[in-house]
Amino acid sequence: MLLVISMLRKNTDIFSPSRLFLIIWLIAIGLTELKFSRLQRHWSEYNWIILLIPLLSTLLGMFIVYVINFEKPLKGLSSIRQVVRDNSVDSKTLFRYITFLFIAYIISYFSIYLIVGYVTMFTKEPDVARRYWQVFGFGLFVQAIPAILFLIVVYFVSTKTRISNKIILSLFFLIAFITYFFLLQRYYLIFSIIISVVFLYYSTKKVSKKNILIFFSVLSVLFYWVSSIRLSRYASNFLYYLSEMKFNIKYSIFTEPYMYVVMNLENFVHAVDKLQRHTFGIYTFDFLFAITGIKHPLAQYLNLTDFPFLIGGYNTYTMYFIFYRDFNVIGLFLMPLILGMVFSGTYYKLRRDPDINTISMYAVVVFLIIFSFFVPLFSFLHFVFNLSVIYFVTKIICYRQKEIHHTLLRI
Repeated sequence: MLLVISMLRKNTDIFSPSRLFLIIWLIAIGLTELKFSRLQRHWSEYNWIILLIPLLSTLLGMFIVYVINFEKPLKGLSSIRQVVRDNSVDSKTLFRYITFLFIAYIISYFSIYLIVGYVTMFTKEPDVARRYWQVFGFGLFVQAIPAILFLIVVYFVSTKTRISNKIILSLFFLIAFITYFFLLQRYYLIFSIIISVVFLYYSTKKVSKKNILIFFSVLSVLFYWVSSIRLSRYASNFLYYLSEMKFNIKYSIFTEPYMYVVMNLENFVHAVDKLQRHTFGIYTFDFLFAITGIKHPLAQYLNLTDFPFLIGGYNTYTMYFIFYRDFNVIGLFLMPLILGMVFSGTYYKLRRDPDINTISMYAVVVFLIIFSFFVPLFSFLHFVFNLSVIYFVTKIICYRQKEIHHTLLRI
């Protein structure tokens, strides 16, 4: 509660990494300790230790970077916004990249539709159909939706003219958002929305703390709405009984959001308790094996199960499980330590040298922190692809603008 209250102080950065990380995990652990489902288990001392190791290690990594930057000059929120307002970007190059990505998205979208023969939302069993709406190669450009939507937001914020281009990009945004929504894959839409809001928070005055609260409320409604469509063939009461909830059935509407959070932690401690084999990097560097095409053959050869020791069919383990699965307890300490340093390092890079690129990178970090209780997104090929696109495009448009600026100064 004190951490939440501290966010309300004047000039407080509500997205600072350590505070945000602590709030997310204290909420997740607090909800888990309510034990509202009979699927949840009593945790032993070993379970608590194995959960706290990566959390404390992540915080240690953040603290190390904080100490390194303790006496260095850092810009406040108002100064960061001023820098962004004072520096324009190469809008022509940005527009060309967005157009290319959008065309690639549309071509890939319809290619997959022609191959699989349906769009998820218009099937009788959308919750099942969405899992098979994919074709390797084309799917990568369809899953680039966060980069497309985000870069359009960047264009609108950083470009004050070119009304015709903005009208075109508005159509791109609307078409991309609606067509992707039809796939009922809510996670990357939420990714797009969160990184856009964080970007707006650091680059403009349009996103206040009050607006942030409203945003998360609206996001929760959107999240639940997509879920209700995906699970339309199931009554909420069925999910209630399937999850063996302890509270009264008249509150069954809270079953999914509650179980969505707590079963990640439950699966994590349960699987760590039973796992005997370690895979030495196969899951941590999943994106490398995926892009080389050897991911599935390797998994078959080693007889690997993607979701070992599940409880009640819930199949996520927090972002830390892959580190234990690959490298045992050593990995559970070292990898989160590195992650914490990367998270905090990205934040202080933003505070030292703010521009479109550093804000964009930290926006992605905020999303990773918020969903750190859920999945190891950074190991997925489509996430690495989105991150790479956002990084290189924002780097190029900033670099070219700086190059032009330096040329003008020399003249």
